[in-house]
Amino acid sequence: MSIERSTELLRQALPWMSRQQAALHPISYAVWFDYVARTNPPLRAAVDEHLAREGSLDEFATHALFARHIADVDPESAQRVVDGMQRVLGGIGEAAGVAGAQAVRYGASLAQLAGALERGDTARGIGRDPRGTPDPAVAHNGPAPRQLADVVAEVIADTGTMRSQIGGLQQRLADSRREIERLRNEVRRARDDALRDSLTGLANRRAFDQALAACIVARTAYLDGVAPPSGARQGGAVATPAASARAAGAAIDAAMAPSASRPPTHRPTASAAAPTTASEPAAPQSAARGPWLLVSDIDHFQRINDAHGHAFGDQVLQAVADALRHQVPTGSTLARTDGEAFSLLVPDLDADAARALAERLHRHIGSARIRRPGQGDAERVTLSVGLAPFRVGETQRAFVDRAEAALKRAKAEGRDRVVLGD
Repeated sequence: MSIERSTELLRQALPWMSRQQAALHPISYAVWFDYVARTNPPLRAAVDEHLAREGSLDEFATHALFARHIADVDPESAQRVVDGMQRVLGGIGEAAGVAGAQAVRYGASLAQLAGALERGDTARGIGRDPRGTPDPAVAHNGPAPRQLADVVAEVIADTGTMRSQIGGLQQRLADSRREIERLRNEVRRARDDALRDSLTGLANRRAFDQALAACIVARTAYLDGVAPPSGARQGGAVATPAASARAAGAAIDAAMAPSASRPPTHRPTASAAAPTTASEPAAPQSAARGPWLLVSDIDHFQRINDAHGHAFGDQVLQAVADALRHQVPTGSTLARTDGEAFSLLVPDLDADAARALAERLHRHIGSARIRRPGQGDAERVTLSVGLAPFRVGETQRAFVDRAEAALKRAKAEGRDRVVLGD
């Protein structure tokens, strides 16, 4: 790109940047540079959609757009490219197969013709008249039957060569298809790794943000009468509540799948000790179903690390992740979003069920013990949990902020409890 062109794009991007709620920084510039350059259609479509819905980009949205559309290659786009290559090569291989079969049939026909010529049984009077009587005029004007048979034999030889070449082509295409399949598997693994927390095997922050954004878009579309609710379509057992979020849901499902390469984990061992009593804020007056967000921190995790070492701290994180994974509803997105922070998005739940779920997760972790290897004593681990429902019309950042505010209240009130957000 020339200096003149980049200067013109800078001139176009600055007015857009100045009208947003985000600060003027390189990430914001990268987003708006690509936007005005029209070189990144998915980014432009995402920005237009956000502006139509929210009016401007804040810091959260700007960073999310940068991470999703600029920071690296979109895994879904990479998958579509590989799938397309697979379909193209599959079509070529099928065509080569048909051509090979045709060549076999053609060779057989020529072989039959050559046999007839050698017997002197030429077609259409070559060397004979229509009654089968030798015709000197025809024999004189055309090639002798034996000479014509030699020509046909050469054609048959050429056909054999063609068959051999097509066979080689089919083999090369088969090898190419296997290579494409290997590359596709590598793309899948790279996509999964990009969305998975390597220590716990849960979804990571990026995967969680994608699922949350898709869930909000789908919920808004449903409320606008554009899409059916998830529960009505599949009983709620999906990662996102509408068809517009299927792509993100598939990626999140892959990230949440158990990983054979993940380090072995140690589940907490249940104990008879009762957990600390959680606070009991009033449930929301509205019983409407919708997305709920639970954010939690392991209480005093830094103290655990300092007292017992990071290896035991990792064991605690793995154990908590395993315990939560076996308690969350099907179709939810569970993620490790920070060092000792875990978040859970449930796309379709009512207030009573959401509160009961949060309390159940809190009790399950608090009633367990994690024993250090080679030690007789066990560590009790507790969670502080903030819980919030999605409010119609609010942004993703506002939704997250309300859940995190509830978590802060849980810590301020003594930790080891569930607090419902405003």
